[in-house]
Amino acid sequence: MPPTQKFPIYRLHTLKTHNGPVNAICFSSSPGTYLLTGSSDRSIHLCRALPPSSTTVPATTPITTTPIQKYAKHGYSVLDLAVTADNARFASVGGDKQVFLWDVETGTTVRRWSGHDARVEAVEFGGEADSIVASGMFFVLFFLFFRSADTTLKLWDTRSLTSKPIQTLSEARDTISSLSIHMPTASIISGSYDGRIRSYDLRMGMVNVDVMGHEVTSVSCSDDGNAVLASCLDGWIRMVDRADGNVLKGFGGGGSYAAAAAAAAAATAGQAEGGSATAATRDGTPRYVNSSLRIRSAFAKGDSVVFSGGETDESENDVNVESHVFAWDVLTGDVIARVSAGKGVKAVSCVTWNEKGGCWAGGCSDGEFSLLIFLYLGKLCLHKEVSFW
Repeated sequence: MPPTQKFPIYRLHTLKTHNGPVNAICFSSSPGTYLLTGSSDRSIHLCRALPPSSTTVPATTPITTTPIQKYAKHGYSVLDLAVTADNARFASVGGDKQVFLWDVETGTTVRRWSGHDARVEAVEFGGEADSIVASGMFFVLFFLFFRSADTTLKLWDTRSLTSKPIQTLSEARDTISSLSIHMPTASIISGSYDGRIRSYDLRMGMVNVDVMGHEVTSVSCSDDGNAVLASCLDGWIRMVDRADGNVLKGFGGGGSYAAAAAAAAAATAGQAEGGSATAATRDGTPRYVNSSLRIRSAFAKGDSVVFSGGETDESENDVNVESHVFAWDVLTGDVIARVSAGKGVKAVSCVTWNEKGGCWAGGCSDGEFSLLIFLYLGKLCLHKEVSFW
């Protein structure tokens, strides 16, 4: 199959409803008719993922500027979102140091849990009927090097009336940037800026720690639960074997991951100088960069593809600079798609995949996020079923 048919590259819809960068994005549960987005403008928006009449490739990409519903209870930036399987509720976190549980239809907050001492960067649902909410928080460094005592992962029971977490996991030594819950293995996986992936086995009461050596900005578990995808600030996305912690494949960074790992080890030992990723190769081909921002990555197409947003090189001040979304074949590690976010967009910070619809969406630094969908033989691979929240 040609690379362009392995991953969606045609833009079908552009949503410009926020007044700030989009930090979080997720589809509604199957079939993914709607999108939720969280932004630095302190609001959460609900929009249709596709324009109402999406039956052919439009000559001009439709633009939506008004959301179906706006949720505006946050006083600070919204940093992450999670939706329940029945689409009735969603959770949001951000700079408020709280976890918000929302009723989708009424637009009101059902619960607000307090207990974190700093901003919260990650949230996920888990448990029977999504009865458990997991949240992870930001590490704070005050003057005189006084550290916040709380760099914790907390579990909250949505069915309980208590405002206290049912469990607090305190192993992280820095910001918990991302969470992934895999229900078949009863596991909670966290990524942290302390350079570690932690996999909590809730049945056995054990935690396994894999050291990445660089700040982890995103974690995502494969459908079968055997691998974890971890984005790091050295410009590599690592697919890690959960059984033994070995890196199965490295994506991005340029060249061979094994060679890059050896060079990094040599640089650490003082035998060579380590290099940094640039936004383009010598022939001008865009290259994946993640050196300073929290960039999300994800599995797609039944775990056969890995894709991620990216950022531009900090040294590039050109107003026409553009960031890209990259996709790699899991088996070969080859780049199969580079999708431009447009001129002047310096980062695509979050991405999400809709398996049933065969499409994905990405949130950009300019407050715009765009939906792209796979086209095959001139027809859209759309599922006609819709279910309103």
